[in-house]
Amino acid sequence: MKNIKNGSFICIAALFLLFPCGNLSYGQSGLQTVQEEEAQGVPEETASLTALRGIIQIMEEIQGQIAVKKNELAGITEQEQRIEIIKEIEKLKEHLNTSRENFEEIATGLDLKMFDAKPQKQFEWKEEAQVLIGPIINELKSITARPRLIENLRTQVSYHEKKIQFVKNALRNIQELTAHVHDELLKKQLIALEHEWYNKGKQCSTELTIAKYQLAEKESEKKSLLESSQKLVKGFFKSRGKNFIFSIIAFFSVFFLLRYIHRYVYRSSSVYKSVKHSFYVRLAEVFYHIATFIGATSALLIVLYISGDWVLLGLAFIFIFGMIWTAKQTLPRFYEQCKLLLNLGTVRENERVIYNGLPWRVASLNLYTYLVNPELKGGMLRLPIRELEGIRSRQFHKDEPWFPSKENDWVILADGTLGNVVIQTPEIVKLLVIGGSDKTYSTVEFLQQKPINISTVFCLHITFGVDYQHQAISTSEIPGILREIILKELSKSGYEKDINSIVVEFKEAGSSSLNYSILANFSGRVARDYYKLSRAIQKIAVDACNKHGWTIHFTQITLHNAEKPQPKRVLPQNTKHERY
Repeated sequence: MKNIKNGSFICIAALFLLFPCGNLSYGQSGLQTVQEEEAQGVPEETASLTALRGIIQIMEEIQGQIAVKKNELAGITEQEQRIEIIKEIEKLKEHLNTSRENFEEIATGLDLKMFDAKPQKQFEWKEEAQVLIGPIINELKSITARPRLIENLRTQVSYHEKKIQFVKNALRNIQELTAHVHDELLKKQLIALEHEWYNKGKQCSTELTIAKYQLAEKESEKKSLLESSQKLVKGFFKSRGKNFIFSIIAFFSVFFLLRYIHRYVYRSSSVYKSVKHSFYVRLAEVFYHIATFIGATSALLIVLYISGDWVLLGLAFIFIFGMIWTAKQTLPRFYEQCKLLLNLGTVRENERVIYNGLPWRVASLNLYTYLVNPELKGGMLRLPIRELEGIRSRQFHKDEPWFPSKENDWVILADGTLGNVVIQTPEIVKLLVIGGSDKTYSTVEFLQQKPINISTVFCLHITFGVDYQHQAISTSEIPGILREIILKELSKSGYEKDINSIVVEFKEAGSSSLNYSILANFSGRVARDYYKLSRAIQKIAVDACNKHGWTIHFTQITLHNAEKPQPKRVLPQNTKHERY
C-alpha cells in the first residue's frame, strides 16, 4: 500500500514538472484577464458578440471618413493636395480591410491566414535559417550595440580627419594657382571653386566635431569590466533570465525525477530483482536511460516554447544539434558502451577482470559499474561505463584467490621483508615488521614483490656440512642423530605442537664438505619466528657436531710451489764435439 502511494505521488510530481507553470512570460496577465472575466461574469459568446458590434461600428466610421475624403477630393484642383487626400483615403481603406479581416476571424474562430496561404513549392533553407537565427543575431547585436557604436564613431572621426586634410590640400593648391592667374574670368572661377571647397571643409569640420563629441560622451559612460558584467547579467535576468532558470529547473527536475523512479524500482521491486539480469530488462534499461535524457530535454524546450522566448529556444536547438553532430563522431564508442550495458560486451557481470593490476569481480554492470575485491578493505570501485572499454573479463573458479594475503597474515617478500599485514586496500598494503615499525607498499608494488604467505604453514630449508673425515658415517648415522637432536631441542624451546615434520637428508658431496639438507615444516602459528627458527636450527646443528665430535668443514686454500727452472748448460767455445 505504501509503494502505491509513493508511486502516485511520483506520477503527480512528474506532471507538474513537465508542465511547470503554464505561460511563464504572460502568465500574470492571463491570470488578471481570468479574474476580470470572473468579476464581470460575462460569458465567452457575449464577449465575442460585443467585439463584433464594436468592429462594425469602427467599419461604419471608417466608411464615413472615406466618403468625406472623396467629397473633399472632388472639390480640390491643386495636385499636391489631391495626392495627400488620396494617400489618406488609401490608409483608411487599409484600416477598413483590417477591420473586415478581424471581423471574419472573430466570427469564424479561425486563423484566416492559414486559409489564404499558398502551398510552399520549394523549401528555401537560407530563408528558414534566417528566420531561425535572426532573433539570436538581433539579440547579440543588442548586447554589442554600445561597443559597435563606439567603434563606428572612431571610424567616423578618422574618416572626417582624413577628409579635412584632403580639403586643406585642395584649398592650398587652389590658392597657389589663383595667385599666378591674371585672367579675370579664370580667377573668378577659381575663387568660386575655393569658396565651394571652403564650405566642404566647414561641413567636414562640423561633422568631425559632432563625431568627437558623441565619441567622448560614449567613452565617458564607459564602465569597468565588473560593472559592465553586472549590468549585462542584470539585463539578461531581467529579460530572459526567468525563462532560462525555469527551463534549467525543468530539465534537472525531470532528469532526477526519472532517475529516482529508476532507483526506486531497482531497489524496492522484488520482481525487478528476480529478473534484473535478463537481457530484455537490460535492453529496457538502455532505452530508459535514453528516454530520461530525451524527456529532460523536452521539458526544457517545452518551458521555452510556452514562454515564447525564441532566442533561448533557438540557442537550445543549436546546442542540441551540436551535441548530435558531435555524437556522430563517437557513435562507435556509444555502440560499444551499449553492448556493455546489455551484458554482451567484453566485460560481463559476475566475471573476473584485471583493473589497475588488481583482480576484481564485476558486481554490477550499469552506467556506473561496481567492481568488488572481497579481500581488500574498501575493496569496491564505482566506475563509469567508459572506463571498461578495452578490458576483458573471464569466468572464475570459486577457489581462485582474490589477493595473496589477508589482514593479520605473515608474508615474506622478495626483498627479504618479513611482516604482518596490518591493512590492505586498493591503494596500499601496510606491514608491521619485526621491531614494531611499519612498512608501506603500494598494492601493485606489493604484488610485484611476489609475497610468500606463511600464515598457514611454512618450511625452512637449511644446508649444513661436515668434514670428509666423517665420510664413513655420513649417510648412515649422522642424518638420524641430527634429526633427533633438532626435534628434541625445538620441543624444549616450546615448538613441539607447531612442528609438522623434521627431515634431515644427505644432500651432496661438496668440494670440501659433506652437505645435509634440513627441511623443517612448521605451523603458521609460529610464522613470526621464521628467521628465529632458522637461526635456532643452525645453532642446534653446531651443538650436535660439538657433542659428537663432528668436524665442521671450513674453506681451505692450497698453495702449490712452482718448480724452479733448470739453468741451461753452456759449453766452452773451444770445446770440440766428437761423434761416436
